[in-house]
Amino acid sequence: MAANSFVCWPKRVVSGAGSLKELGEIIKEMKKTRALVITDNVMKEFPVVKDTMIDLKKQGLVVSMFSEIGPNPTEEMVHNAVAVMKEENPEVIVCIGGGSPIDTGKAANVVYTHGGTVNDYDIAIGGIMKITPKLLPLIAIPTTSGSGTEVTYVGVITDTKKQTKFGVLSPLLIPDVAIIDPELTVSMPANLTAFTGIDALTHCIEAYTSIVEFPPADALALHGVRMISRTLRTAVNEPHNLKAREEMATASMMAGTSFSLNGLGACHALAHQLSAFFGTPHGLANAVLLPLIMKFNMPVRLQKFADIAQAMGADINNMPVEEAAQKALELVEKLCEDVGVPKHLDDVHMTKDMIPDLVERALGDGVINTNARPAAYEDVEKIFLDFFNL
Repeated sequence: MAANSFVCWPKRVVSGAGSLKELGEIIKEMKKTRALVITDNVMKEFPVVKDTMIDLKKQGLVVSMFSEIGPNPTEEMVHNAVAVMKEENPEVIVCIGGGSPIDTGKAANVVYTHGGTVNDYDIAIGGIMKITPKLLPLIAIPTTSGSGTEVTYVGVITDTKKQTKFGVLSPLLIPDVAIIDPELTVSMPANLTAFTGIDALTHCIEAYTSIVEFPPADALALHGVRMISRTLRTAVNEPHNLKAREEMATASMMAGTSFSLNGLGACHALAHQLSAFFGTPHGLANAVLLPLIMKFNMPVRLQKFADIAQAMGADINNMPVEEAAQKALELVEKLCEDVGVPKHLDDVHMTKDMIPDLVERALGDGVINTNARPAAYEDVEKIFLDFFNL
């Protein structure tokens, strides 16, 4: 049997309420004095970013900012960040925000230190082989609980010309430090808390049911399911409940580690196309697609889905495995309903003639290769048709 190699564990995680206050000392431990803060065009106005900039400057650090980032980072945003880096000459990158600023920071780090364009590092054309250890240190500080990118080895970027998403990927891209401070997620509105929370749940479910079965990753994924299912409703309905926020932040990080090891699946492959074509926020796309993908994968992973049902609180003792697996789908659908995830995306103007292009691109998305069940053209087509209620 061929040996498997897993090299995607987090490097350093600093967690707990108030842990952001450690940032200055962490940078000084690295013996760095020039920092670039990368955030998005909404977060830049929040106290977490403004106060952090002030605090770092008070500690004697030279700090600059790049914030021209939207919900789905594009190659243009990455190149604009690189242009600022060339002006400011940072020694360390600090990414504050959701998945978009952190993914942008990862990709910009590669281009700044290695040259070329971000498209040169697309994993689909062998970009991973071009990435070397000469990257700058990167500190990831998530303000949402969903993407898990603070502990993963990939940055997902949208190619606006091709209307596709691609991955800049390497174990070297795992952030040097992830600061998981639940206080930073308190300001998330209810819908963002819900969508990012279901995104993290999707990471757990796809990792647990994927064709890769690495027991440590399975354990992280299954416990992540347990934590999210018992906590997400509280985080949505009681935004200042710090215990719920901390549990969601931890579960999101665990989910990121689990899918770094076991891979993802069809839900992400299809969701990437919705973001690339229609600008749908990634968490929302995953949240709406998840039940459809679970239905498709269930026949080949009955016991795994039964395990998920049990992790979500179902009593599956003396229950046939088929019934227990179905219970997992019911519980996920109920959780989505309870936290306000829509069943369809009413604001996406979709026509049937667009389906073939979406299907082809989803089938070409690398994450579909670890899906629990092989997906043919007609399978993906049916899921999209059901998704858009066409």
